[in-house]
Amino acid sequence: MSSNHDLDIEEKIASLIGAFSHKREVILEVLKRNNYGIDASALELSEMPVIEQPPQFKQSNNNNNYNYPSTYSNRQIPQQQQQQQKPQQPQQHSHQQPQQQNQDKERSELIKDIENLIGNNSLDQSTIYAVYQQSNKSIDQTIKTIKELTFDPNEELKKIEAEIELRKREEEAILEAKKQDQQMKVNEQQQQQQQQQQQQRAEREQQQRAEREQQQRLREEYERRLSMEHQKKLEIERQEQELERRKQLELEQIMILKKQEEAGLRILQEQREHQEKLRLAKEKEEQMMKICQEEEGRRAAIRAQEIARMSKKQQLEEEAKRLEQQKRQEAEFMLALETKSKEAKLMQLQANLLKQKEQENLQLIEKQKKEIYENQIQIDILKLKELESQNQSKVMLEKAQQEIQDLKKKLADGERKFDQETVKKTSDEEELKKQIQELESQKDNLRKQILELEGVQKPRLEQLEQELKNKDLELHNTIISNQISLVSSLEENSTDTIVVHWNLENKFEEGVPYWIGVFPTHQPKNDRYLSFKHIDGKEGLVSFPSIIPGHYEARLFKDKYTLIQKSSSVQVGPSVSLSAHVIGDEISVTYKVNSESGANIRDWIGLYHPNQRNKHYIESLYAQISGAITFKSPRVPGLYEIRYFLHPTKYNEQAKISFEIVDNDKIQVVSESQSCLTLLPDQEFKVEYVVNTTAPSSSDWVGIFPVDEINNKNYIHSKYTTSTASGELTFRAPLKTGDYEARFFSYAKGKYIAHKVSNKFSVFPQSN
Repeated sequence: MSSNHDLDIEEKIASLIGAFSHKREVILEVLKRNNYGIDASALELSEMPVIEQPPQFKQSNNNNNYNYPSTYSNRQIPQQQQQQQKPQQPQQHSHQQPQQQNQDKERSELIKDIENLIGNNSLDQSTIYAVYQQSNKSIDQTIKTIKELTFDPNEELKKIEAEIELRKREEEAILEAKKQDQQMKVNEQQQQQQQQQQQQRAEREQQQRAEREQQQRLREEYERRLSMEHQKKLEIERQEQELERRKQLELEQIMILKKQEEAGLRILQEQREHQEKLRLAKEKEEQMMKICQEEEGRRAAIRAQEIARMSKKQQLEEEAKRLEQQKRQEAEFMLALETKSKEAKLMQLQANLLKQKEQENLQLIEKQKKEIYENQIQIDILKLKELESQNQSKVMLEKAQQEIQDLKKKLADGERKFDQETVKKTSDEEELKKQIQELESQKDNLRKQILELEGVQKPRLEQLEQELKNKDLELHNTIISNQISLVSSLEENSTDTIVVHWNLENKFEEGVPYWIGVFPTHQPKNDRYLSFKHIDGKEGLVSFPSIIPGHYEARLFKDKYTLIQKSSSVQVGPSVSLSAHVIGDEISVTYKVNSESGANIRDWIGLYHPNQRNKHYIESLYAQISGAITFKSPRVPGLYEIRYFLHPTKYNEQAKISFEIVDNDKIQVVSESQSCLTLLPDQEFKVEYVVNTTAPSSSDWVGIFPVDEINNKNYIHSKYTTSTASGELTFRAPLKTGDYEARFFSYAKGKYIAHKVSNKFSVFPQSN
């Protein structure tokens, strides 16, 4: 707050320095005298004399980007102060007085206009006019500057608070109106519900009158229904057993079908591979056919060229014959010329011309003969090429045919193998069916034997099962695969040192880093080791001392986190015996740490769902020296685990035990005669209840209902429990004859959701 106050003072000093020519010390003293009020300080500075001539002020932008007026010194100074500052001015002429009056009038009107625009402000008229002059006589700039000088944040806050208070009042009025509307609607709904209840009461009375007339028929119907229900119960139990057996059969059939599906997928994959090979063979054959067709087209083109050359040769022969005929005619003409002497010269000239033509024709013939000879050579070359291509195509066709034959043989072999596999598959399926039937019969026999043994040799069976689990765990943890062994054990002389023996044999690779880490058995991540060491050589021993209590296993890695082998699980620390018993809504746990010191008060015990991580417990308690603690029951039926953790171990259990919360909740109608639950109208009877799977509440209640009543709100009698998990309530039998039952409602599940239903009882009048 002090820094903001200092900044505000500095801004005021800067604005006054820009407006007046006084020194900083003078302005600061004036501000202090006027309690840092800028308006009063500006007024006092404007009336103070200036010792030196003030320099010409240049407008500049300060940090807040506002243009303050350059000076307030243009304000009218009183007459006495003017006499102190400068010598008396000569007296003005009388004609300037009206002009001064007009200026004063305009000034007062201007100041009034500015005050009307600004509203309430604490500045006097002289200050407003001084600001107007320094704002280049701009009204907008004057208003802006005065608002900045007279800005009061407290008044703005008061205005905002007043607006907020007004809005709050309006919202409260609107909410009050809405509440009144809702109350009116609720009243209307209550009236409608009362009318509906009156109608329901009238209907019930009519039903009671009608039912009294049918008492005798209902008694007979009740006895018949009891016998039918007993038969139905027996039938339902038989059907449930049958459904359980069918479910098991279906699960086994599903497993068999999955195996068959996997085998079918493998066969389909093989078929696809055969089809792919056939497709490739066909594509190759089509390519060879295309090559043959192209070769045939090439041969046809060569034949067409040869025909064209033959026709051209014939034309040249005809031209040669024509030239010979011309020669003969020329010879005859020469003879005629010899007989005619007068025309000798002309004939000579014609002969010369003919000779020239003949020479030209002979040259043309020679040229054409050369072309024919060259064409003949090209034809011979083409024929040779054609013969070579024919030979190559024959060789390629033979190869393609051979490949097709090989593929056909392979396909036939594959089909034969497929047929053999299908035959084998069918025979295997039949054998599997027989084995399944035998296993089912064996399973039934084993179930019978187990049922017989459970009552007689249950402790022995539990011991054998535990031994079997331990052996399975040893077999699972001592993994020997690919001739690699990794065995972990405790050192004989030290109970907190784990010794690991490794043997890589022929799987050892030179130059590859190997390392062994010790991990909690429950830890799935390979980078969360408790301790690790690098190893050298194919075989050796490595020890890990000072291991805290818990179950651990050794893991062998190559490179960084390439897991090669896991060892068996090793327990470090003393053994712990546990037992758990569900008693009402509590779980009593007893434990014993088999060591000299016994249980530590820093040991802790957790309640878990099965397969839940050690961090995600339902509830946890510290161990007591007495060796017994009590958990609150989760109340949800199912399997649970108790896990014991030794100090200083955090989340690595030392021992665990499983137990089950069974749904033993019940509600039962009892009477003086337990053999027959038939009551007289208005006869007193009792209802006993035991509920442990839900938390008891004072809002739990028991209601009496007709057997066929669906709506849990239509009870005949009701009573609240006493917030206990078990108890007894007394009711009186309904006046109307019929079949009834008691229903227990738990507030934790819902007010009108039935948790348990009692046995049925009947109400009949006493027979004469």
